[in-house]
Amino acid sequence: MRTGRGRSGARLLFAAVAAAAAALASCATDEPAPSTSVEVSVSSVSVAAVDLDTAGVTVEVGVVNTGASEVALSSLGLVASSYGEEIAAPASRDLGSERLAPGAAAAFSFRFEADAPEGDSPTIPFRVEARLAYSSPAGGPGESSIGRDCEFPRIMPPVMRISSIRIIKDELINTRLRLGLEVTNPNVFPLSFATLEYRLYGEGRYWASGSVPDSFEVPAGETVSANLYLTMNFTDMGRSLLDQVIKLAEVRYRLEGAGLVDTGLEFLPRFELPFDMTGRAGVSR
Repeated sequence: MRTGRGRSGARLLFAAVAAAAAALASCATDEPAPSTSVEVSVSSVSVAAVDLDTAGVTVEVGVVNTGASEVALSSLGLVASSYGEEIAAPASRDLGSERLAPGAAAAFSFRFEADAPEGDSPTIPFRVEARLAYSSPAGGPGESSIGRDCEFPRIMPPVMRISSIRIIKDELINTRLRLGLEVTNPNVFPLSFATLEYRLYGEGRYWASGSVPDSFEVPAGETVSANLYLTMNFTDMGRSLLDQVIKLAEVRYRLEGAGLVDTGLEFLPRFELPFDMTGRAGVSR
């Protein structure tokens, strides 16, 4: 037979168990923090030559918040390299904690110039790497980066030298000269000289000047000869140069000038080629 004290103890025990059960029922597991994920992409890279040695590069970088938490964009940096060597590093862009909601995207554009590395390969490989720094309440600070490999054509200047100096006509005080000019094209595409103007010096004195009236083409990897015509005036010549010409001797020369050269490439359709060369060549008739 259960006494009053026993029944009272049982009621207290039941109440304690019920209270504990109620407490357990009211507890809830914490929700996981929203995930943070930011994707960076190099959406486009365009390259256009500034001159033979420098390329202008435009890079479009895209950023997408693929996570479930808002992120604050801190900075975006860009580095361009070729053959493992850095060729350009535009200043890192401060994004001022720009907010990007889940699913939102942003785009950024970089424009810079890069010097072409030395070499003789027909193309120049380069790699663009973008690095984004960001932060979020859920995940704290983070980084995301991406790289893209590209290339652009290498354009090398033609090599020129005077191969001969020939007298083709004598007059009272003037002499008509024809210079043989050898032009070598080291590129994998043809070059076309649209214009060529020049001044010739012999034995340190001005000799004559002229221009090529017609354009001429130099095939890829080949050497062609072009004729330069000049009129030599004896009154403008030094005595030593005149003696060398009369004796048909070898003459120290300097040829300077400039030409406009067409490449047929969209990358650099035309470039100016200044030149200033020296050497020795024999005079003949």
